[in-house]
Amino acid sequence: MNKTSSRVEIFWNSASSPTLTDDQRARLQGKLASRLTTDGSIRVVASDMRSQTRNREIAEERLGDLIARSLVVPRKRRATKPTRASKEARLDTKRRHSNKKRKRSERSFD
Repeated sequence: MNKTSSRVEIFWNSASSPTLTDDQRARLQGKLASRLTTDGSIRVVASDMRSQTRNREIAEERLGDLIARSLVVPRKRRATKPTRASKEARLDTKRRHSNKKRKRSERSFD
C-alpha cells in the first residue's frame, strides 16, 4: 500500500502574471471561469504516479495545456453564399416531399 503523500497541487495566478496581456487575461478568465478560485488562481492537481516529482511534471504539463487551449483565438467564420447546385437540390427535395404528401391525400373513386 502506498503510504507516502505524492499528490501535487499547482496554483497559478493569472491576474497577477506579468506575461499575459490584458486581452489574454480576459480570455483566460472567461474560458476558465469555473476553474478559477476567488483570488483568480487556477488550481491543477496530479496524483497519477507514485513519484512526487513525476506528479509535479504532469501537473505542470496539464497547466500548460490548459492555458494554451484557453488562449487560442478561434478564426472568424467567413460568410458564404450557397451554390446554385445546393439551392436546386434543396428545392428538388422540397418538391418531391410535397408531391409525396399530395399523393397521400388524393382520393381515388374506383
